[in-house]
Amino acid sequence: MSLKSNFSAIILAGGYATRLYPITLDVSKPLLKIDKRAIIDFSIHQLKGIEAAKEIIVVTNEKFFGDYLRWKKKLRIKKKVIIVNDKTRTDAHKLGAVGDIYYAIRKRKIANDVLVIGGDNIFEGSLPCFVNSARNKSPNISIGVYDLKRRSIASRYGVVKIDKGNRVLEFKEKPRRPESSIVAMCMYYFPKDTLAYFREYIKDLRMDTDRAGDYIKWLMAKRSLYGFKFSGAWWDIGQLDTYHKAQRYFSKEDK
Repeated sequence: MSLKSNFSAIILAGGYATRLYPITLDVSKPLLKIDKRAIIDFSIHQLKGIEAAKEIIVVTNEKFFGDYLRWKKKLRIKKKVIIVNDKTRTDAHKLGAVGDIYYAIRKRKIANDVLVIGGDNIFEGSLPCFVNSARNKSPNISIGVYDLKRRSIASRYGVVKIDKGNRVLEFKEKPRRPESSIVAMCMYYFPKDTLAYFREYIKDLRMDTDRAGDYIKWLMAKRSLYGFKFSGAWWDIGQLDTYHKAQRYFSKEDK
């Protein structure tokens, strides 16, 4: 595979973030502000510097579609940014992370590699380094991982075990007793010839489309999976305490 070939970046913003109510009742979680910046802007900033990212696709829902169109108008970026509406209106009818990825792939008729980023993730590590590593590992699948250093808090996430070559040996979704402090971020790189697995998982097997971790675990029987360790700070804004920690962190940085 040529490392000069283009890929599509999909940012997931189709959830309803019920765990953060009431602050997300009328605001999409990736549009929540962290020191004057929307959470999603952190990912956009890193994608700006990746020449091979030919388009950025933000998948949202009917409830917040207009908000993302207004957000897009204020962006200062030369890359093509597309806002995709998955047509759902409530949490009960959401497509889920896997469903939204598949929806975007079909809607945009994507036939090249795909980088997926959770719209509620904030990370300081280098996205270009992750992409370069993932493209070198193709046709295998790569995921972003992060060492929390403490097993006690890893149970909130998908916990992974990796070998010295960074191959993922085991993946457990939110285990009660984590055996590792290394967790999976919502950061995936899917080479183009792995995109057909989405249809198999959703249409043929009719598996649950909400938890991306379940899909990644299922994929391990299909392809080798490699983890790329991100350095620096990382937050998955899934709960209020994490959101407030990120706010405090960036508030201190700007002083």
